[in-house]
Amino acid sequence: MATVTKENIGLLHEKLTVKLEKTDYLPSFEKALKEYSKKANIPGFRKGMVPAGLIKKMYGSSLFTDEVLKTVDRELVGYLQNDKLDIFAQPLPLESDFKQLDVNNPADYTFEFEVGMKPEFQLPELAKASITGYKVTVTDEMISKEIERLQNRYGNMKDLDTVDTGENVLNVIFTEADENGNETEGGAKKDNSLLVKYFKEDFRSSLLGKVTNDFVIVQLDKAFDEKELDFILSDLGLDKNDPAA
Repeated sequence: MATVTKENIGLLHEKLTVKLEKTDYLPSFEKALKEYSKKANIPGFRKGMVPAGLIKKMYGSSLFTDEVLKTVDRELVGYLQNDKLDIFAQPLPLESDFKQLDVNNPADYTFEFEVGMKPEFQLPELAKASITGYKVTVTDEMISKEIERLQNRYGNMKDLDTVDTGENVLNVIFTEADENGNETEGGAKKDNSLLVKYFKEDFRSSLLGKVTNDFVIVQLDKAFDEKELDFILSDLGLDKNDPAA
C-alpha cells in the first residue's frame, strides 16, 4: 500500500516522501501493456494480435516508467488535497529511485519531494485602517499629449514624398562619411526609422522640405540631444568616443 509522509526540514520547508509497493503500480502496468498490444501496428502481426511479451520487450520500459510516475503523482496529489497543504507552486523532486526503475525487476520505490509552505497571516481590519486618498489633477496639456501619443501609435501611416512636420517618420540609412559626404570605406551603415522631432530643434529645419532619396550630412552629437544620441549610437554599434560619432 502506498504511503505519503511529511517531514519538516526548515522554516516553511517540508519534505514529502512517497513510498510505493509493487502492488500499487503493477496492475496498471499490466493493463497498459494489454491496451497497447490492442492498438499497436507492428509488421507481421494483425492489429490487436501482438503478443504482450513482445510489447513488453519493445515498449515495456517506457510504459513501466509512465505507470510508476503516474502512481506517484496520484498519491502525491491526493495527499496534498486531503491534508489541504497550502504550498507554493508545485512539489520539487529530490534524489529518488527514478534511475532504478527496471521493468524486468519490479520493486518497492521511494520518491522524495520538497515543498515550500505559504506563511499564515491575518489582514488588518480595513474599517479601522488609515488610508491616504489621492486627488489626481489632469491638465489640458496632459490630455493633449496623451491624445497625440495615441494618434501617433494607432494612426494610419501613409507614404509622403516631402518632409513637412516634426511628426513625420523618416526611413533613413545612416552611412559613415567624411565632412564632404563621401562614404567611408568599411564604415558603419545601418537602416533606421525615427521621428523628425527626435532631432534637435535647430537641426529639424534642415530636414523640412527634403524629399525621398535626398541625403543630409549629419554630425550625430550635434543633431541629437543626449537621450536620443545614446539610442542612435547604441543602434549603430558605436560609442561617444568613436570617431564616426
